Amino acid sequence: MHVLKIISGPLIGALIGYFTNFIAVKMLFFPKKEVRLFGHRLPFTPGAIPKGRKRLARKAGDVIAKRLITKEAIVSRMVEPEFEDAMVDQIEGLLNCSIEDMAVKAKKSEIAVQDLKSRVTSEITASVMRSLEDVDYEALIREKGVPMIRQRLSGSLVGAFVTDNMLNSVAAPIASAMRTYIEEDGQELVETRVREKVDHLFEKSPEALLERVDISDEQLRAAIRKKYRAAVDRGVEALLTKISVSDIVADAVDSMSVDELEDMVLSVMKKEFDVIINLGALIGFILGLLNLVV
Repeated sequence: MHVLKIISGPLIGALIGYFTNFIAVKMLFFPKKEVRLFGHRLPFTPGAIPKGRKRLARKAGDVIAKRLITKEAIVSRMVEPEFEDAMVDQIEGLLNCSIEDMAVKAKKSEIAVQDLKSRVTSEITASVMRSLEDVDYEALIREKGVPMIRQRLSGSLVGAFVTDNMLNSVAAPIASAMRTYIEEDGQELVETRVREKVDHLFEKSPEALLERVDISDEQLRAAIRKKYRAAVDRGVEALLTKISVSDIVADAVDSMSVDELEDMVLSVMKKEFDVIINLGALIGFILGLLNLVV
């Protein structure tokens, strides 16, 4: 009986400490709605978290936006070696496809790609034809053709009888014939050749075209990596200026029900809350022992 009296004080202190902290933790979430008596709201209703949910949501949004979801944090993740290498591989893989396949995927229609090839052919043909029309054929023949013919005839019997005046005299009719031919048949001839070149070009991949100008796979990957990092830096900054991480988080937390909010907090802090409750019991027990000593 004497022993029971001795331990009853610490045990009662432990129970008081345990239930005090247990109630304090529960009061974070309960009651979930305010309680009114005779038209007056009772103190501590609703619980701390339901009552301050909007403030908690805004604070959580601000902390996450300023401390966690920052430009530096996102960029550092996106340029980690493993992730960056995977993205470079994906981009390089796209460059291994033929230009026609890439165009089909972009346009989502083979008919649209054929129309694109026709428009490219027409544009190039028109450009070539304009250039041909601007040429002074008579001056070209006099400047380049006559000396060439004179060189070929040099030392021959025919060359002894053919003078520069004779050669220059035929420059005008030859130039006229050339211009007439180009005006009448040049369009079809040029367009046929251009179409062949365009078809051949669309069959090639961008990577194959780069290899033809001595750009190695290593150089290509280095260029892609550089552009990727620059795009990530610009893209993340542009994204964060257009969206508010703080508002997104705040709206998401504020839209949660009290039960969902409680589950979320407990999923993170349950062990810590248990420690607080058990610590209350321990402190109560120690205070009970001290009461016996004092």
